[in-house]
Amino acid sequence: MRFPNGEQLRLPCVFERFVPGQLHPDGRRYLPLIVLRPDGSDVPIGVVDRHHRVDVALEGRAGSAQLVFLLSSVRLQAGAPQQGLVPEEGLATGRTSIVPTAYGRVLAVPSWEAEQAHLPYETLYTELLLDVGVGVIGVRTSLTAKSLAEVIGKPQIEPGDWLEVTRSRVDILGFKL
Repeated sequence: MRFPNGEQLRLPCVFERFVPGQLHPDGRRYLPLIVLRPDGSDVPIGVVDRHHRVDVALEGRAGSAQLVFLLSSVRLQAGAPQQGLVPEEGLATGRTSIVPTAYGRVLAVPSWEAEQAHLPYETLYTELLLDVGVGVIGVRTSLTAKSLAEVIGKPQIEPGDWLEVTRSRVDILGFKL
């Protein structure tokens, strides 16, 4: 997978653990999980190494992960702006967050493709860079709604906007020392 401005994606963290995919009945393995602990966080996050880009020999090392939050819901933050990755509600102590909510400020919107003509609803495909405080993540999503402005909070997301990104599938594009 490629991501626009991918060289700017960097989340300082420790690669805590490699969890190989479970064996499927047909002999193949499910995708592996990479457990990362972002700098300053008490809760590790689990990301799928869908493209087998992470060298498992780096397990236990500090470095920088390139993460993309996919298939997310995005909207403007309500209240005072905040940054960070917050584990899902109700996560038991000691467990790994696999669906964290990301709060941050938009740095760039390299892709914004909104369509509203000829349909009773609006569609959107977007890719953006989000500064979550400790680092920068990518967001790639598409939305369908009667009114994108009602769902997002304004007609178009722009650099400087503060977003809440929820219900994401998190992929890792790389981990570097």
